[in-house]
Amino acid sequence: MSLNKRAWGSVTSLDRHLRDWLQNISRSWRIPVAEVAKLLGWGEIANRTGQYPLIGDLLRSSPFDKAELGNQLPECYAMMEQFVSIRLGRFLGDHRATAVLAKFVRSFPRSDKEAVHRIDSFIDRAVELAFKTPDGGNDFSGAALLASVLLTSLESRRFIDFRHGRWSEMAERLGSPLKKVETYGEMIVQASQFAQAVCRTPTFRQYWPNREPMWALSGICWMRTKPKKPSAKDRPPDFDEVTDEDETFPEGGSKEVIHRSHERNRSVVKLAKERAWQRDHSLPCEICGFSFVEAYGELGEEFIEAHHKQPVSALKRGHPTRVEDIALVCANCHRMLHAGERTLAVSDLKRLLR
Repeated sequence: MSLNKRAWGSVTSLDRHLRDWLQNISRSWRIPVAEVAKLLGWGEIANRTGQYPLIGDLLRSSPFDKAELGNQLPECYAMMEQFVSIRLGRFLGDHRATAVLAKFVRSFPRSDKEAVHRIDSFIDRAVELAFKTPDGGNDFSGAALLASVLLTSLESRRFIDFRHGRWSEMAERLGSPLKKVETYGEMIVQASQFAQAVCRTPTFRQYWPNREPMWALSGICWMRTKPKKPSAKDRPPDFDEVTDEDETFPEGGSKEVIHRSHERNRSVVKLAKERAWQRDHSLPCEICGFSFVEAYGELGEEFIEAHHKQPVSALKRGHPTRVEDIALVCANCHRMLHAGERTLAVSDLKRLLR
């Protein structure tokens, strides 16, 4: 199977449908399109940009660290459906899984036809080993989801994580319905090519310029085409309202990606907060000493923001974050750390405050 760019119509048509869709959401949420772009699927995007590089590095290693793969894959939002998680655990618990995974990802083919065959072969094997429904049926869709997560972790500009209903709905909404094909391998390749076309549109590049585009689009797609407006508590910690929907801030966008991709590491942030709380239940800001619970009472209990001390631009992909790399700070100091052209060190902001 091979699909070329023309299969999705002109870039102009696809771009028009994408812009129309964003404007419809803008009217529904009563906020500018630029704000919609900041809010749309931000948690899903942050999870992907944080988790998938780790999984990609594990898959490239030889031999596989199957135990660590078993720790990281369940942290992917796409894999968190209850039954998928159960079947994933069974699959990784089978002693044959290492060989199946190696055969799947090693020297993955460049041609679409060979890619389809490789994907379908892996799905069949995963179903044989573990992806079974409670009544003994075959869970091909769950195995296909696993295959797509592994592929997008390895080749972020080529593949997306795949659920047929979500991508079919998105393609319909953007005026480029997916064709009916025979196998899940064909479905994954087709949806991935559709995603590549969307990521090339001027509108997508305008509003999501500094992220891994396929992971960003996957996160957006996971929210379906009629997403609900996030409540205040569900917004990004660094979310700023804008008053002019035509304003864009490329540098700010880059910082948002850095912050969000690390903010997703819930385990290290949670541990940092727990250790700080054990030392001092007021959780004071490490820079100015402000305590949310002392200022706001019960409303501010256990509230503090997490700041990553190491600039992400200086880190290699998949670099592990330790508790010592996290500073717990109030919202004002957090904003000041990121206020300049470069992120300030915590010690520098302390001196500036004095």
